[in-house]
This record gives sequence, C-alpha cells and structure tokens, in this order.
Amino acid sequence: MPPHGGSYLEPGEYEALVAKAPTSSGAALELLLAMRQHKIRQPELVMMHGGRLLNGSHRKLGNDVWTVLEQVGMAAADLGLDGWRDYCLQKLSHQFPGSVRVERLKGICQESDGKFAEAKKTYFGILTDKPEDTAAQKRLISHLKSRGKNSEAIEEINRYLDQFSTDVEAWHELGELYIECGSLQRAIFCFEELLVQNKRSLYNILTYAELMYSTGDFDTSRKYYCMACYLDGTCLRALWGLLAVNMALAAKDKGNDKMAQLQTFTIDRLKKTYAGKSEHSKAAISLITKGLPEV
Repeated sequence: MPPHGGSYLEPGEYEALVAKAPTSSGAALELLLAMRQHKIRQPELVMMHGGRLLNGSHRKLGNDVWTVLEQVGMAAADLGLDGWRDYCLQKLSHQFPGSVRVERLKGICQESDGKFAEAKKTYFGILTDKPEDTAAQKRLISHLKSRGKNSEAIEEINRYLDQFSTDVEAWHELGELYIECGSLQRAIFCFEELLVQNKRSLYNILTYAELMYSTGDFDTSRKYYCMACYLDGTCLRALWGLLAVNMALAAKDKGNDKMAQLQTFTIDRLKKTYAGKSEHSKAAISLITKGLPEV
C-alpha cells in the first residue's frame, strides 16, 4: 500500500482491518482511518462502514463524526449517492461555515451532480483566497481533465509546478497530457524531471525510451531500453522496444559485433518468453524472426 507519513501497511494488515470492521464501531473507525492515511480509494467499503456508523448514535463517535461525514461524503459523490452526499455536505457546512475543506467537498459534490461550471467556480474561489492549497489545485486539474479541457489542465499544472516543482505526480500528469496532445518534446522534458527524481522507475524509463524513439533519437532510446531490460529482463515492452530500435539502427550498426550480440540477446529473450505452442506464441516468434535485417 502507498506510504503515508513514512509508514506502510504490512502484508495482510489491510485485509485484516476489512475483516474486523463489521465487529464494532471502533474497528470500523480504525479501517476508515487506515484508508485515509494510506489513500486507499474504495468508496463502496467507506459507504458500508461509514454509513453504518452515521446511522447509529453520533454521540458515540465524538469528534470523529466530522471526519467520517467528510469521508462518507466523498465516497457518496464517487458513487453518485445523492442523498448521502447532500446529507454529509449539509452537516459539515453547518458545523464549519467557510471551511476550505468543506468548500473542496462542495466542489466535488457539484461535480458529482453535473454542475461543472459551479464546481470550477468553487475551486477558483478557494485558490483566490488560498493559492497554496494544493488539494484544491489538484481537484481543479482533475475537473478540467474530466471535461476534456486538456489545454486548460496543462496551463493549471504548469502554474502549480511553478510553486511545487518537486511534485512527482504533477510532472507525471503533465507528461501524460503532453503525450496525449502530441507535444512529445515537452513530454520528454517532463519525464527527464521524473527520472531525476526516480532513476529506477521502470515505467518512467520505458516511457522516456519510447519518446526518444518517437522523436528519432534512436541512440538515446536504445540506452534506456537497455536499462529497462537490465532492471527486468522479462519485460516484453522493453524487449520489443529494444528489438525495434536495434532494427532502426541496423545500417549504422553493420559490422559492430557488440550490437550484433545485443540483437541476438534480445531475440533469444523474446523467443524464450514466447516459448509455447499457442497460436499467439507462434505468431509472436514468427514476427520476431521474419525479415530481420543483418547487423
């Protein structure tokens, strides 16, 4: 599970919390707390246990009632449960008038209700008063993306990164949006930033290799495909990419024994991976060996 505050859930710990949750209010609260801390998004589970807690006596929950209301409100918005969504928002708005957290929830509820213009206005209102509110900025970006407004989303992410330049998720989001828009050179810059922050991310390495291949920088592409194969020698995405870039550089590599060995390694790994009698395996092996240029 994702870390939060430097801690991790041990293997089986989350499953144990889920199994224990129906037994008592305390166990249900413990599960909901773990889901918040580790950013586990299972709205059905939140509704099952959070709804049960709210249907009981609020006094027994003490101050936890407000956190549960917020969590249930978010889950209800995800699931389109209008009654629960509006109930939670009404209770929180009455208790915490003017709260930024409640305003963010209001924006999410407006999105859930199809009131997209109002949701956008709500997020902009938060950012006008608190431009450093990262949660509101990310909700606005998510809102723009969901509406297919990629240009506006890109503009907002760039504005966000001007303030929070080390946010890995934002760089990744921006890079993916640039790829979707066909701005490959800008996407390359984003993935270079990601590689600086995490040099061993297989996904980032492969995406960078593919971007370099797509923009014609085959030598750099091959270096990163080789790195991906080093990290995971069975990764088909890396092996097929290495095969393709070797073929693109076949004329340049002619007579180079090391490059010939690299291509032989790539083909042998692919054949080994596809070893089998299925039609898919036969088709893959045929594609690997048919008409390959000599190196």
